[in-house]
Amino acid sequence: MVGSARQHDARVRRAAGISGSQLWALDEVAHAEGITVNELAARLALHQTTASNLVNALVARRLMRRARDRADQRIVHLHVTAEGTRLLARAPQPCSGLLVDALRRLAARDLDKLSRSLALLLGEMRQAAPAAAGEFFIAE
Repeated sequence: MVGSARQHDARVRRAAGISGSQLWALDEVAHAEGITVNELAARLALHQTTASNLVNALVARRLMRRARDRADQRIVHLHVTAEGTRLLARAPQPCSGLLVDALRRLAARDLDKLSRSLALLLGEMRQAAPAAAGEFFIAE
């Protein structure tokens, strides 16, 4: 599974010239034009700072732009540029990556079963190495 994800990310980098996470962020904004960084962070299940860093990189590449809200200048909306739209059209699919795409296609009952199984696995890992298990790869 990790190898497949790495291969997909390498294909994204070769074809699009950006990382898989940047492509996913760009695609999410394309599907929800005008969202905020906080909304993007929620969609990507990332900390706001991490999402902001993704946006900064995409803005620097002129694939995305920011626009202040007319009614409340404190609010910044995100938009995909024409160049970003062209990049999305030629990018390898799925834009969200292989794992997220597969999880989105699972039935609710199967997701629940997977969640319970992963919780059991995490519990076993914590017993084996309480100081290290789940620190970097598995989030609760």
